[in-house]
Amino acid sequence: MAQKKYPILNTPKGVAVWPNLNAPDTKFKPEGEYTARLAFDPNLPEVQKLITTLEKVRDELFEEFKAEKPAHKKFEVAPVFTEELDKEGEETGRITINFKMKASGVSKKTNKPWTRKPTIFDSKGKEIKNPPTIGGGSVLRVACELGGGGVPSAKKFYLSPKLVGVKLLELVTFGSVTAAGCGFGEDEGGYEADNEASAYGSFDADESGSDEGENGGSGDF
Repeated sequence: MAQKKYPILNTPKGVAVWPNLNAPDTKFKPEGEYTARLAFDPNLPEVQKLITTLEKVRDELFEEFKAEKPAHKKFEVAPVFTEELDKEGEETGRITINFKMKASGVSKKTNKPWTRKPTIFDSKGKEIKNPPTIGGGSVLRVACELGGGGVPSAKKFYLSPKLVGVKLLELVTFGSVTAAGCGFGEDEGGYEADNEASAYGSFDADESGSDEGENGGSGDF
């Protein structure tokens, strides 16, 4: 039985953790996989709204799953997010959600091979034809399609957010850092550098996001 289709969901902005958006990861899957794991502050209202939406969809899909076979009623739902841990195994206070896209395959209808990749947009909603290397610490929003499935070995039903597109708000290449990537917010009354003196520029992702798009791309993201 085909799963219920849901509209494409746009996430709030989050901080990328070891993303694979420029080239697919083929280490464990020969067909390749693009991934965008985003870290969020769970105390933000927009993140709480996202979690509520994901849990609602997961539960609806789980009811469909249980109705397929009697054995599925023994499954339990898995959380829609993971608590982020630091190198010492301590919780950082952030949560992470992983968005994935299969990079290649063979069509069941035509038996022909296919490839795909996520569409990258700049902060103005314009498609970036030749996107820069997007590293960890970059601030992104993700567009995803929601599905789900059971894992028999774990007797768990998992929500599966499928990566569709990415909106690049703040670019970090490999080896550089941002305030968001370090978990820094804004403190009042402290030292404030001039724009010309700052090594990393402004950390206000909404106002100074990446603007590298080209005309002709999608502007509705």
